[in-house]
Amino acid sequence: MQSVRVQHYIQRATDFLEGMQLTRTDSSYWNSSALLAIHSAVSYSDALRVGLGDHSLASDDHGKAADALQKVLPSKNPDKNHGLGHLRYLLSKKHLVTYGDHRLERTDYETLFTKAERFAQWADKIGSQLNIEGWQYGDQ
Repeated sequence: MQSVRVQHYIQRATDFLEGMQLTRTDSSYWNSSALLAIHSAVSYSDALRVGLGDHSLASDDHGKAADALQKVLPSKNPDKNHGLGHLRYLLSKKHLVTYGDHRLERTDYETLFTKAERFAQWADKIGSQLNIEGWQYGDQ
C-alpha cells in the first residue's frame, strides 16, 4: 500500500513539473509555472516522506515540509542539505508567487524553475539510493 502512495505523489510531482516545463517559456504563464514548480517540489517531498514512513501529511502548512523531510532522511546522507536547500527556497517563495504585491523579474522565475528541476533530480536520486518501495513505477 505504501508503494502505491509513493507512486501517487511521484505522479503528481512529475505532472506539476511537466506543466511547469511546458509553460515556462511564455511570460504570460510565469506565475502559473512558478506555482507548478513549487507544488512539484512539495509532492516530491511528500513521496519521500511517505516512502520513509512519515504518515503525517495531513497538514496544509507546506512551509514545514522541508523540516518534516529532514527529520525522516537518514542523518548521514551527504546530499541531504543540498536538496533541502532547494526545497526551502521554493517554499519560501510560495506566498510571494501566490499573493505577493511585488512583481517578480524573469531571473526570479528562472531561479524557481531551475530549483524545482534540481530538487526533482535530487529527490529521484535519494528515492533510488534509499530503495524506497514504489519509487520506480515498476515496483509493486
